[in-house]
Amino acid sequence: MHELPLVFFTVFTQSAVGAFILLLIGGALGQIDARRRATGLFAMMCLFGLGVVIGIFHIGQPLRALNMLFRIGHSPMSNEIVLSAAFAALGGLGSLGLLLNRGATALCNVLVWLAAAVGVAFILAIPQIYQLPTVVTWRASYTTTMMLLTPLIGGGALAALFGVRRPGVAVSVLAILASFCLRPGYMSMLMAADGGLTAAQNGWFTAQAVLLAAGVVGAAFCLRRRSAQTILPMIALLVIVAELAGRVAFYNLWTLPM
Repeated sequence: MHELPLVFFTVFTQSAVGAFILLLIGGALGQIDARRRATGLFAMMCLFGLGVVIGIFHIGQPLRALNMLFRIGHSPMSNEIVLSAAFAALGGLGSLGLLLNRGATALCNVLVWLAAAVGVAFILAIPQIYQLPTVVTWRASYTTTMMLLTPLIGGGALAALFGVRRPGVAVSVLAILASFCLRPGYMSMLMAADGGLTAAQNGWFTAQAVLLAAGVVGAAFCLRRRSAQTILPMIALLVIVAELAGRVAFYNLWTLPM
């Protein structure tokens, strides 16, 4: 169970950043009012914070994480830590300011857009950590691609839940369909790298596929009927749990299964 905190850390933070960015874009395009956007942005920062807190449990001695800061620019993990801290600071202050609406709205808007830019860098930094020469099941372009789809799959569903309904659902569905298209090649690569270890993860991969397919069905129903807002929480839950299942399989592809 040692890698389980990383499962929640990566999925929660990636999905939160994806939704944060989509909420900002939706606001800029007039898809959501300012108050609801502020609520959504702050909620995503809370989810991001939860992911970070859970991720800390992966570190045996959290204070030693400070040593990683000395490798900024050279170590992908150091870059991830710094970028997550920067996103949390900028996004947290900006979204809280917008939520409280006590003035300085222009400054808060600048902060959340800066946070979005940092968030993109954070999303790109995470897959770089897993390009390890010694782990053949991770050292592949599929690792990067699949991890970059998570902010779209989970983030799109969460953005739809918090007000950017049609664009959020569309982004999530398109990303899910892309993941299905890539899955045969991804599984072939994994089987070639380590067939036995990959076969042991069939249950997790199957659960992910079934939950994502259910999410697509729910999304299609939601797009066709304006009154289907009530199923958005279930869609978001389905795709987030699906990504968690897929991430469990990913970490199990290292050496020791959970």
